[in-house]
Amino acid sequence: MKSSRDSSASSRLTNPPQECKQCGTKTRLSNGLCVNCLLGEGLEPDTQASSDAFERVLNEADVPDKQWRMGNYEILEEIARGGMGVIYRAQQRHSRRIVAVKRVLSYHAKSHDSLARFRREAEAAANLDHPNILPIFEVGESDDGLPFFSMKYVSGGSLQQIGPTLRGDRRRSVQLMAKVARAVDYAHARGILHRDLKPGNILIDDHGEPLVSDFGLAKSLETNSDLTRTLTGLGTPGYIAPEQANSAAADLTARSDVYSLGAVLFYLLTGRPPFLGENALSVIQQAANTPAPKLRSLEPSLDRDLETICARCLEQDPKARYQSAGDLAADLERWLENRPIAARPVTVPVRIWRWSRRNPKLVVATLSGILLGASVFWLFRENFSPASPATPPEKSIAVLPFVDLSEARDQEYFCDGISEEILHALARVDGLHVLGRTSSFSFKGTNATVGEIGRKLNVEDVLEGSVRREGNRIRVTTQLMNTRTGFQVWTETYDRELPGIFALQDEITRSIVDALKIKLAVALPTHERRDP
Repeated sequence: MKSSRDSSASSRLTNPPQECKQCGTKTRLSNGLCVNCLLGEGLEPDTQASSDAFERVLNEADVPDKQWRMGNYEILEEIARGGMGVIYRAQQRHSRRIVAVKRVLSYHAKSHDSLARFRREAEAAANLDHPNILPIFEVGESDDGLPFFSMKYVSGGSLQQIGPTLRGDRRRSVQLMAKVARAVDYAHARGILHRDLKPGNILIDDHGEPLVSDFGLAKSLETNSDLTRTLTGLGTPGYIAPEQANSAAADLTARSDVYSLGAVLFYLLTGRPPFLGENALSVIQQAANTPAPKLRSLEPSLDRDLETICARCLEQDPKARYQSAGDLAADLERWLENRPIAARPVTVPVRIWRWSRRNPKLVVATLSGILLGASVFWLFRENFSPASPATPPEKSIAVLPFVDLSEARDQEYFCDGISEEILHALARVDGLHVLGRTSSFSFKGTNATVGEIGRKLNVEDVLEGSVRREGNRIRVTTQLMNTRTGFQVWTETYDRELPGIFALQDEITRSIVDALKIKLAVALPTHERRDP
């Protein structure tokens, strides 16, 4: 009984298609209505649809798969469906080769734009011969007059499906995208712009090779023709370049596809597209008004060069992106070979300039505030200006306590004494400003530099020295340092017998005064007279 019913249904479907009495769409239903009009009639509140009519339609549609053919292909099963077409797994009748067959959905049959887009996809892909572009085998027309084409059957899925498994293998992701970029560059060189690159349109074959598919939005780079612009005709939000939503197709360049390639790479490395939103319009607005997030802000462990490559692809200004898909492929290949990439991170001045272009009102307000602040500062500059450091008096000196370098370290008392004698002798010199003992000796035992001592004591020169005693002989080393330059003005070493130490003090003092080129106001006392 079923065989008889199938045979009857099949024979009815092989009859030439007729036009629907209401909308003119071609149909094979015997009641003269297409499926859409028949269902619409049944939904009308004042119409009672005949159950016999619906049963008859169901009988006509109940055709075994093995008897469903499209041109030279036997349809085996449906494997994918989109807004414009449906894809089947099919077998070529004579070669028995398994292929994929894509045909336009029947309710698009009267849409000039849909049919033009479908035919354009077939023509664009059929003219491209590249190992990483899905090949088209045959373009034909079904008995219904609807176009279809056959292509290579790929069972490995798409990047959309296998993307999660690639996140742990960055190198594999980059290898795939380098090949995809080369394929897209090949299409560009032949005048074809894809315009809808996304993970779902990049298939993976049995050998793990990527294949670019779905040239449904492809456009010739050499013509200005364009189809009606709708949201579905713009491409996939999240992966299309900002200018695709705002510019005519004639104004788009290869750099629009470069943006999409960067977005796909971003997805493979982070698990999400650059922009997310509640709806397509929200995503498109974000891409147009907001810089793409940094790759490492989502995945800090990622390589900085990969972040730079993605950022270059996702620039809002097309001129700032890679100039071709080939340039992108070359940088990805450099990364794979551990060579320096050509792209460089955007510098701070460039980021500021771009920010100012996006926020002109805020820039004006900021500049106004700066000018106002500068004006206030100028008017009250005397109140804001810090006091300038005091200039050391000319010919000013501080005598630091001498350091005991004797082996026994038992000459501290003698060191302090000779320092004090020199300080007192210099204090009697006219025109020489000598700092008092308390201030000078406050640095005893510290590691302060000459410059620090000069700034704190406000003196031009510092006298420092050391004492070393061996038996009845004593060696005194002195040096005069300029506190502003840190240069040595004068130095001398004295070796004397210990009984003549007072004369030694006078000799050192006179040498210092001569080095400073100051005339003694009074003769220094001769301490040798006090020697016993």
